[in-house]
Amino acid sequence: MAPFMADALRRAGLATTEPHGSGYVFFAEPPAEQSDTRFRIAPAAGGAGWDLVDEFTGACVRTYDDREWAQGIAESANGEEDAARRAAVASMDLPGLSADLIEDEQFRALAVELATAGHMPYGLADVAYTQTPGFHIYPSAEPGSAKVARLLEPWGAIRPGARFEAPEREVELYDTDMEAYARLLTRPGRTVAVMLDGIQVMYNDPPTRP
Repeated sequence: MAPFMADALRRAGLATTEPHGSGYVFFAEPPAEQSDTRFRIAPAAGGAGWDLVDEFTGACVRTYDDREWAQGIAESANGEEDAARRAAVASMDLPGLSADLIEDEQFRALAVELATAGHMPYGLADVAYTQTPGFHIYPSAEPGSAKVARLLEPWGAIRPGARFEAPEREVELYDTDMEAYARLLTRPGRTVAVMLDGIQVMYNDPPTRP
């Protein structure tokens, strides 16, 4: 959920450097005091090995046994961080949101609202989606609208009731979640409709893109 919380902070004018899985969340405005090199390696604080340290936070991202391997990881991470900083982009990784919607503020807001309300963005690391449902937002067929799907592998984004192997309890939970999504996303300027395969969010003033 870190990218969504971080995105909310960015849009409020704040900054964060919260790591997320194998990627990182970057912001157009870096911290006031920023090291020339974000990542470095240091002898492991907890014993043998080498720590990959984030200079922005002082936190150990991961510990490696081999020094050369750790150095290579640090160099790669610094390269990615530098590229994102030069591009002045925010929230490179927003799980739960299709790539062509990431840079649209109205659609990003949907993802942030769902995540901050406790719903699980689909694609977060270390989440068992065979047990925990997630959501995914993608463009709807109609201009200026988005579709919010509830996903629970192995059924994917298709309504569980449409598949014979879906337990009855899952069908009930699907309907409950869709109603919760719809209540949460109902705002002035939007029309929210519950569909068989998710909910459709239509903007009264459609964004110019995607």
